Amino acid sequence: MNTPRSNTMSWLIKREFWEHKGGFFWAPIWVGAIMVFFLAASVLTGVIAGHSHGFRFNGTTVMTSSGDSITSLSGSMTPDEQSDLVHGLAASYTGFATPLFIVLGVVVFFFCLGTLFDDRKDRSVLFWKSLPISDSATVLSKVVIALIGAPVITVAFATVVSLLSLAVICIGAEMLGLHIIGPVLATPSLYVSPFEVLAMVPVYALWALPTIGWLMMVSAWARSKPFLWAVGVPVLTGTLLSWFNAMFDFNWHIGWFWQHIVGRGLLSVVPGSWFAHHPMHGIGETVIHTATGMSMHRHADDMGTIMSQSWSVLGTADLWIGVAAGAAMLYAAIRLRRWRDEG
Repeated sequence: MNTPRSNTMSWLIKREFWEHKGGFFWAPIWVGAIMVFFLAASVLTGVIAGHSHGFRFNGTTVMTSSGDSITSLSGSMTPDEQSDLVHGLAASYTGFATPLFIVLGVVVFFFCLGTLFDDRKDRSVLFWKSLPISDSATVLSKVVIALIGAPVITVAFATVVSLLSLAVICIGAEMLGLHIIGPVLATPSLYVSPFEVLAMVPVYALWALPTIGWLMMVSAWARSKPFLWAVGVPVLTGTLLSWFNAMFDFNWHIGWFWQHIVGRGLLSVVPGSWFAHHPMHGIGETVIHTATGMSMHRHADDMGTIMSQSWSVLGTADLWIGVAAGAAMLYAAIRLRRWRDEG
């Protein structure tokens, strides 16, 4: 049975989605469509231009059981190479949609930075305060759409884009005489990978909390130019500390401030940014170059490895200190919304 409070929260979340549909919905659609279009054009050009040699690879690629790397995609590949290629594509094809997750970070950043400020700027906050809706519910609805709603929507679009990209590559391989469509469809990793990506959403929600809290606190406080306040204050502070450290030889560990205060406070909304603080082990990168020079990047290890190493971040003090700091700043944002002058 739905309570009035749960209905109110559901309604507030829907309101946030419809008011920011361009960023949460249309941005990943357009970016994904452009990606698939250029990938298809690149593959077609590569097939036409290099039919006899196939697609040329560069960098660390799919590894065979003997440790050799596959350097080209053509019908002359050995059965072992084809098997490893099939496994690599099926296990890590979701990496083709990486640009969509970068877009997610940008969208969430500017959504949180402007959401409470814009309510005061256009004085719509007066209307919302006239309704029987608490400041806590209003702020938390924005947090939910930023930390849960937007990532889940992006994962859904990323899955579609990844499947389309995989289909384009498989069709291109078939045109080169490399029959991998059937083996790819028969690989369990193909069906598990999207759920492994979805399983990282809770890690993202917790890791991004300090940036969300900082941006929303500034959004609730700033009278003008919230971007300059949100970005300028930590960056300027870091610059001054670096200058004093260089001028007076204080021997301060300024790198810690840039990483854990500036970087953590501003860039935690980028999915996977936790690996900058807690690097993965044994993860290689694949760079695939087609005949047109376009390259596609993906990790050589499967998505299950990335997921398990992401969840291991939950065992670090760094994450939970950030959660506590983010929660404190969100509380401050709620309090500021209650008494801050509108306009």
